[in-house]
Amino acid sequence: MKNKYAVTSLILFSFLTSFVSTSLWAHSEGVNSKEVLPAATVSVQGVGSIDVVPNAFSVTFVIEAQGKTVSPLSQSLASDLKAIVKFLLKEGIEERYIQSMEVRLTPRYVNTPQGRNQDGFTLSREISITSTNLDNYDRVLDGVLKRGVDRIQQFNFITLGETSFYQKALIAAVGDAKNRAQLLAKELGVEVGEVVAISESGGNMPIPVMRADAFAKEMSVSLPGQSNVEARVNVTFKIKQ
Repeated sequence: MKNKYAVTSLILFSFLTSFVSTSLWAHSEGVNSKEVLPAATVSVQGVGSIDVVPNAFSVTFVIEAQGKTVSPLSQSLASDLKAIVKFLLKEGIEERYIQSMEVRLTPRYVNTPQGRNQDGFTLSREISITSTNLDNYDRVLDGVLKRGVDRIQQFNFITLGETSFYQKALIAAVGDAKNRAQLLAKELGVEVGEVVAISESGGNMPIPVMRADAFAKEMSVSLPGQSNVEARVNVTFKIKQ
């Protein structure tokens, strides 16, 4: 008799356990079956632009010498280099802004009835300078050309402190993105919420360039011109509902 009651109790316990488990599963399925709607957002691109005037110039000079052996060529260039550097320092260009370590040695070839033969070497050195004195760049160019410079490789009007200008443009781009988002939200009758995502999408820091051949012509007016620093950002905002 005791075993009969024990079996009956076990069956009842198993039934109740199965009922509770089934109810919990059904409740869980009901919760998960609810559709979770994504938060409404608005994505815009902001653009920031800063106008800057170049405040410095950089130029690279090249001096060359040709000959049969390297040693006399090196001595010749060293003499020209010394005269050029002395002149540049006199013009107020700091020594730290004068670079003259670039040296190139290339063989020279001539065509003969017997074929193409080597005829000595060409030794060249590059002298690169940067100066913030825009008023005397004409005088600097004239002076180095009189002291052995064979050609001007490149001449650039540049803007020192480009990073700070770009950061200002970046801040302006963020403000522009916020204004765009608020304008869109106003037209849609909603409000802009917190920022969901922001990314930098690039920009530009152009520099006006003047090539060496520009100096072959006489210019009555020398102006550095104006450049534009631009930054772009992509920003996604939540929409308050």
